[in-house]
Amino acid sequence: MSTPLRCKCAKMIIHASRGLQAVRISAQAKACGSPGSKPGRFELRLACVLTGCLFLISGCGYSQGQLLYVLGFGRRAVVKAKFRLTERPILILIDDLSGRVDWPMATRYLADDLSQELIKRKAAGKIIPRQTLDNLRRNDPELDKRSCRRIGELVGAEQVLWIEVRDFYAEEVFFEASNAAYFNVAVKIIDAREKKNRSRVRLWPVSPEGHFVTVSLDGATVARAKTKDGIAKELARQLAVKITKLFCDYRPGDFESAE
Repeated sequence: MSTPLRCKCAKMIIHASRGLQAVRISAQAKACGSPGSKPGRFELRLACVLTGCLFLISGCGYSQGQLLYVLGFGRRAVVKAKFRLTERPILILIDDLSGRVDWPMATRYLADDLSQELIKRKAAGKIIPRQTLDNLRRNDPELDKRSCRRIGELVGAEQVLWIEVRDFYAEEVFFEASNAAYFNVAVKIIDAREKKNRSRVRLWPVSPEGHFVTVSLDGATVARAKTKDGIAKELARQLAVKITKLFCDYRPGDFESAE
């Protein structure tokens, strides 16, 4: 005759006979013993503890799928950062040497959104405000002729997140439904403190061209954005998310609401 055990949180009746049956099955598995050996006290105690935990958790409202997730099964693998940024000040420097961006606000949107994403995801400790760079540019007419390493040094940055625009297109009238607007860049990380060895100035990536990042909008998204300003904002927002992913650990789906 089975003796009923009650779970207070779910008010479920669990029969002791079932628990004993599970213990027997676990004990017979002999996971910790040699072939042909009998289960020892440790194995039996472990089986009892595990069986009791499974019943208690199940009685507290967990489904089988939820229980497996709690125990670590089915969790999405963590995508590791490609590079770890410093906790010290970082300058985001966006260069458009070829004049691809015909809507200047797009680069400002990108700089602001990227700053917020990096801080939000704890990928960076401190971002030098865009206004600091704007003030330096007004006071130094030759600033655009200086290297990005030197510019970073002038504003007190330890690293420069250097973004080179490769292509940009944002128009209210589009001709391709699947690629109605796009923003393509190359990303590099520069050591603003390295003055002696030029080969050590670029910290990441190894390739001199940089790491390419691209976002594009379909016709439906462009239509919802309506104006060129709205399209540029959406491109900058999505590009900021993609760039941030390079510098932080995340699980697939963590950025779903931002994409």
